Amino acid sequence: MKKPHNISRLRRFLDEDFLSVFLSIGLLLGILFMLGAQTLKEHHVARDKALDTTDFAIATYADNLSVTLLKADGVALIASRAILANQPVTTLEDQLAAIIQDDRDLVGYIQLDASGNIVHEFTFQGLNAQNLPTAAILARHRDSWQEPALRASENVGMKAGYVAIERGMWAKNGTFSGVVIVLVRAATPYEDTPLERFLAKSKTRISTYNNVNLTTESHLNSAKTPKWLSEKKENAFWAFYYDEHSMEANSVTILGDFVLGKRNIPGLPVTIYMQVPVSEFMDAFEVTRRSAIIASIVVVAVTLFLFLQIRIDRRAKRRDARRRNELDKRLQFALDSTGQGLWDWDFEKQKGYFSSNLYGLLALPQGEICLTFESFADRIHPDDRELFSHTIDEHIVGSKPVFEIEVRMQAGSTGQWVWFQHSGSVIEWGDDDHPKRMIGLLKNVHQQKLRRMELEFEASHDPLTGLFNRAAFEDRAARIHAQTRRIGTPYSMIMLDVDHFKRVNDTYGHNCGDIVLKNVASLALGCLRFEEEKLFFRLGGEEFVILLPHSNSQAGVTLAERIRRKIENSPIQAGKHRIKITLSAGVATSQDDEDPLTTLKRADWALYEAKETGRNRVCHATGTNDVAVTSLKDAG
Repeated sequence: MKKPHNISRLRRFLDEDFLSVFLSIGLLLGILFMLGAQTLKEHHVARDKALDTTDFAIATYADNLSVTLLKADGVALIASRAILANQPVTTLEDQLAAIIQDDRDLVGYIQLDASGNIVHEFTFQGLNAQNLPTAAILARHRDSWQEPALRASENVGMKAGYVAIERGMWAKNGTFSGVVIVLVRAATPYEDTPLERFLAKSKTRISTYNNVNLTTESHLNSAKTPKWLSEKKENAFWAFYYDEHSMEANSVTILGDFVLGKRNIPGLPVTIYMQVPVSEFMDAFEVTRRSAIIASIVVVAVTLFLFLQIRIDRRAKRRDARRRNELDKRLQFALDSTGQGLWDWDFEKQKGYFSSNLYGLLALPQGEICLTFESFADRIHPDDRELFSHTIDEHIVGSKPVFEIEVRMQAGSTGQWVWFQHSGSVIEWGDDDHPKRMIGLLKNVHQQKLRRMELEFEASHDPLTGLFNRAAFEDRAARIHAQTRRIGTPYSMIMLDVDHFKRVNDTYGHNCGDIVLKNVASLALGCLRFEEEKLFFRLGGEEFVILLPHSNSQAGVTLAERIRRKIENSPIQAGKHRIKITLSAGVATSQDDEDPLTTLKRADWALYEAKETGRNRVCHATGTNDVAVTSLKDAG
């Protein structure tokens, strides 16, 4: 009677055993599925962190290099102007030394004359010229007109490891006068920061837009150095990644074992390439992957160790979380050390995060004022808000992977406007393809922006009168000439010259002469319409030029006569002296396909005729190749 009972117990045992096996298999599959999902998640997190960190690193590197190169180009402009103005060498060196001060990135400059001889050499960091390929350097500026030209220092016969910025010099009469070369150190501009330690595990290359390599820095020691992509493969990849019609210039992406970054420097023909081994970001992923493999083996071999393995996996996750937290702290330190503020906004929840250093950049008390995305955007200058919104909209519709723009923002409660750089991207999207969450960085670029604006103004304006200078005239004249050829309407030039200006200087002094020139410019501006004021130039000395687009000779003569009468009837008070000033004018209208310099020459001929026939009058040049002029009788 006990046999059936024993059989029953055996069946229950077998049933329970098989049930346990089935449950173990199900649990195993569930665990394997969870571990696989976690591994995949860690892989995506590592890839995203690799892209974000590399993008931050190359952007910061480009910003610092941009400041150095723009400053060097500004030094080249200042030096060339001083040289053309025959400024003494000692004065020039003092001026350059004052500009450079303790800046260790600018190492020196060299002046070549039009024959290729070294006229002057000034070294900031003990760097001397060796064998310069003067013929190639002069050809780049005399024949090809490259401004500015950037070359690796070893390619211009000097010590390797620097970037040479070249600018040609042209005299007022159009004669090529030589080249100024400024040497720049383009090494990593950091000192023992987390970002420097990150760059120490990468390879950076600086080149021009035509792929002329300037510098390359391959980091890591020889025992860990990966097989970097060659310059040829790197260029081929980016050429394939962006088609020839794409306007996108800056990006980061992952290719095989590397994170590749590419960024153009605004305003300069310079591109930065960066390679970072993906393995540098895969620590957490490798830990999770190893844990998954170990857990799978243990669960398959011994089901009894299942719960123990789960506990081990949880410990591994906590360890990974601590590592990620440490990495986040390092990245936060990198943000703090570079003076940037971080913001993160959730549009659905209408909540976000604004870092403490962002409040500091905006001079706001963090405990008293709570920023929102709307109040943050409302601090942007009214004139910049439309451009700011347009830039973000371009990013949202997919035109650009990130948005980046410089705008003015109100700092503090005093209403002071400060230039800031905004950059960021949408990191989460809603179901309706609208941005759900956006993250960005804020950086104070006020001094850099003001300096760039100052350099741009100095490069195109006359310092005495505030009018546009000869360089600006040549640029505007070329544009108007090109427009004239397209639409077929003529344009005119008016050359103005103060009569007997040398006599003013000799009689009353050069200070009075400067006052006369500024007053003549102001009186003439008062005779111009708003759009004509933008085309009023001082060529030098007492010579001025006005460009009149879409105007014939009659319009030019009428305006010149109006200015002449205004000057004649407006004596100028220069200190204690009341000086009566007159001027002569020459008018020329473009003929056929003659270039702007030819038209200017005919206007100069007409001005000469006005001078020769009694001054204080307007003469108009006729014909295309002749020198005949028609004098207008003074109606007054």
